[in-house]
Amino acid sequence: MQVETLEAGGEKANTANHDALPSKKADKQTRPRLASHSLDLPNHCDICNKARSTRKHQRCSQIRQQRKSLEWEAYMANVQAKKAQQGRRYAR
Repeated sequence: MQVETLEAGGEKANTANHDALPSKKADKQTRPRLASHSLDLPNHCDICNKARSTRKHQRCSQIRQQRKSLEWEAYMANVQAKKAQQGRRYAR
């Protein structure tokens, strides 16, 4: 990778490592960014199959929460059944 060096007003600016140089904007920030990269979400909604960027998916979100809560309840019921089936390990 080539590093491009620009001179502006007698100061050299390194475009490859722009985070190393202090800037006025960095001085004003009180906290770091929450995310350094975009989230790993698919482009299309898994409920309506439309692009996520086109509209709000409030109804889709409600449907998804209902599905996940049912899945979670079933999972926890399986865990409880398995636990009850095993018996005690170190019974005295």
